[in-house]
Amino acid sequence: MRLVFEILLVIVIDAQNLEKSRSVWVEQGLVRGKIYKLGEQQVQIFRGIPYAEPPLGDLRFKLPIRKQRWEKEYAAVDYGPPCVQFMDFHKNDRYSGPNMPNESEDCLYLNIFSPYDSEDESKLYPIIVWVHGGSFLAGSADTGIDMEAVAKNLVFKGITLVTINYRLGPFGFMSIDYGDHVEGNFGIYDQKLALEWIQRNIKQFNGDPSSVSVMGESAGAAAISVLGLSPLTRGLVHQVIALSGSSTAGWAIHRHGMNAWDMNNIADFIRCNKIIPEQDLKAVLNREASNKKAKTTEHCNLQMNVPECLINGGKMNAKDMLECFRKEINFSEPLFRHALSAELGVSKMVVDGQLIPSSGFELVSDYAHLPLLTGVASREWAHKRPEFYEFWRYENMSRSKAEEAVKKLVYNSYASRLPAKVPNATLNLISNATFLRYMQDVDFNFDMPGVVARLQDLEADIEFVAPCQSEVDGYVKNGLDVFAYSFDYIPKGNIVEVDKRFYELFGDNQVTVTKKDASTDGYELTAFHGLDHAFIFSNGYSSNFQIKPFTKQDRAMSKVLTTMIANFAKTGDPSIEVFEWPSYSNSSAHYVSIGLHPKLIKGQLHFPAPEFWNHEAAMLAKYTLSESPLSDEEVSELTVEERKQLNAYRRAWWGLWVFVIAVAVIIWVAIICFVVKKGKSPTSKPYDNIVVNRE
Repeated sequence: MRLVFEILLVIVIDAQNLEKSRSVWVEQGLVRGKIYKLGEQQVQIFRGIPYAEPPLGDLRFKLPIRKQRWEKEYAAVDYGPPCVQFMDFHKNDRYSGPNMPNESEDCLYLNIFSPYDSEDESKLYPIIVWVHGGSFLAGSADTGIDMEAVAKNLVFKGITLVTINYRLGPFGFMSIDYGDHVEGNFGIYDQKLALEWIQRNIKQFNGDPSSVSVMGESAGAAAISVLGLSPLTRGLVHQVIALSGSSTAGWAIHRHGMNAWDMNNIADFIRCNKIIPEQDLKAVLNREASNKKAKTTEHCNLQMNVPECLINGGKMNAKDMLECFRKEINFSEPLFRHALSAELGVSKMVVDGQLIPSSGFELVSDYAHLPLLTGVASREWAHKRPEFYEFWRYENMSRSKAEEAVKKLVYNSYASRLPAKVPNATLNLISNATFLRYMQDVDFNFDMPGVVARLQDLEADIEFVAPCQSEVDGYVKNGLDVFAYSFDYIPKGNIVEVDKRFYELFGDNQVTVTKKDASTDGYELTAFHGLDHAFIFSNGYSSNFQIKPFTKQDRAMSKVLTTMIANFAKTGDPSIEVFEWPSYSNSSAHYVSIGLHPKLIKGQLHFPAPEFWNHEAAMLAKYTLSESPLSDEEVSELTVEERKQLNAYRRAWWGLWVFVIAVAVIIWVAIICFVVKKGKSPTSKPYDNIVVNRE
């Protein structure tokens, strides 16, 4: 009922603000959008424009191709279907939720929000291309997008905004290893094709193709980081705005070992060679209605069926396996998609030698050539609950349990940033150093919240802060304009988080779980991952949380943040009227703490975290990597003669130690005897020259 009401409300608002339709010519044909009037200003909105041929049939798991011409006028008045979702982050999103059931492989659409001036239809405006986040597994071009807020926050500041869909999960990020080269990154190639479409057509919508800023958050930030660096996107991108994400992060680009989303690895889960752990399957099922659970018992890993080509195909080369995927594997069962994502984790880009020639700091330092605005939230993972770190109930904390939690984060998060695999002994050494740095002042007997808070900071530093600083360093090395920030604003109202789940107690009735966070005398909220989105694209809403109430002060914060972004997109300088923002340099390292009253903070971003992860921990890992691995010949069995010599050396070694210890004991006894004898000597005098004053 509520959903119906919200849809009707949107329709009523559309009717009240709709001025007229507008049709323009693009390379594919005629396209029609709508013009809305808000106050005294107008915005033209075109939604659901296809920029590529549907990646279906023979085009599955391939690079996208340009959309062909259409004959009739194309009505761009509704969002296109979202790409197939591999996690359910956004199924209840206020703005994109109603469209999520339409998810499809035919999903390569973009949307345009641009100023409209009936008296000067030739005026061009700088462009921001928004790439959504969601772990490369979820999200869409309309996720968290309030059209009225977008108009007021960006469009009416003289910005043309373009939002795009791109393929997710294996459709967009499955890697295919041919032995001599690797293919993948289809979702990033989708974004590249959208940028090419923008270059050829955006003038018709009053966008300036010579001023294109790419902007993204989280996984979207990592994607636009690559778009700003890749040699294949030269001329398509002119500035980069990365919010809480970097291509240098370990979760962004795969570096060593088998990629979790490798085609053969995925095939092993589909053909039941690999089984997803029972606890992960249970977690997926706990979020579904019983009528869906009942359909999951036929095959392994919550699948309804196993494709014939994987049952009868035997061992296949990469070409044959890819053909099998194209023809028979469709990932149509949501439960299997969610279970697979829970097991494999974030989808990653891969080094393919073309779009992405390398990874890490090397990629940035070799290819950075554009101005950059980038930063992180105050405490990115501050909203992560204890269960993320396997603390299922409040309990007294022990040192060993905290050490184990730190070790898991180092193994799972930091190791993936390294250019090659290192021995466990090295990771253990880094874990010990990490524990001392993050946990030395924690009361391990009682302070579970304190331990969790430090784990949150540890994970955020590895995954966001250190990579962001690394990207900044790479751009600065190349003499480019860089503006770094920390989003530190704390809303005055409650942050209300809403989640909808199924519980056995309530059967198939979905239960809404509401959690409220607010600053109190003993507890203060901190800005976390994705909070800034609520001040850019909506009035306090982002994905599944809402700032209530969204106060006058919160609106003022929204104006400060969006003006900074708009000014950077227009001029390359994010300074605003009340605050001048100097660029970052080696001689003047600083970042801006973004709040109602921005402040300049000297030093690296959230120092000393980047220094530890980018230099100290990296130095330990680098020393190990500099040692050449042992070959089989170097660890072959010893001969009999060699064994005799080794035993002789061992006996001599132990004999030497026995001799040293014996000499040390003799010397020590001699010293003691000398002191005792000296004390009994009649020539020794008592210390009667010491006077103690008593008052």
